Amino acid sequence: MSYTITEQHLAAIAGKSTPLMSALADWINKICPAYEIDRPHEYAHFLAQACHETDRFRTLEEYASGNAYEGRKDLGNTKTGDGARFKGRGIFQTTGRANYLQLGIKKGNENLFIDSPELLEQPEYAVWSACEFWDGRHLNDAANEPDGAVLKKKYGGQVHDVSPVEFISISINGGLNGIEERKRFYAIAKNILI
Repeated sequence: MSYTITEQHLAAIAGKSTPLMSALADWINKICPAYEIDRPHEYAHFLAQACHETDRFRTLEEYASGNAYEGRKDLGNTKTGDGARFKGRGIFQTTGRANYLQLGIKKGNENLFIDSPELLEQPEYAVWSACEFWDGRHLNDAANEPDGAVLKKKYGGQVHDVSPVEFISISINGGLNGIEERKRFYAIAKNILI
């Protein structure tokens, strides 16, 4: 079963239209089904997270300088300038040299995003990188759980009972940053798509 995402869907989730929406909708429809993100519940979760991470589909590059990531070995930022060079990009804000390197390896050119990190700001790569992240962490499994399901998620050194939207949010962000907005976007997306 295939489901088509439109620019109007994105605008309804975000609350207004932005110049990025047309291209993002095109690439979402071209790329997501190849990663089995093709059902309304899956799209509701996926798009809610993307809406939060891109400031309502306004940007594919993190607003912050990236200096906060300087020297973060957990992100593979081992060279001077890596923090700013490999700051968040794409619809899920891929961050860090190690993650940019892994995406290049997936594309068959390990230096693709190391040499040209701004490629992740192009709608095609912005969507593709999010699909790779989603698929690699099996987030469709959480997206297909009922909203009231209690899932186990380890973060901050402890195992927590969380809802599917919390599970996905923690997987993407590493914590509960922006959780209320993420939940609100999910509720809107669910209303529109399901």
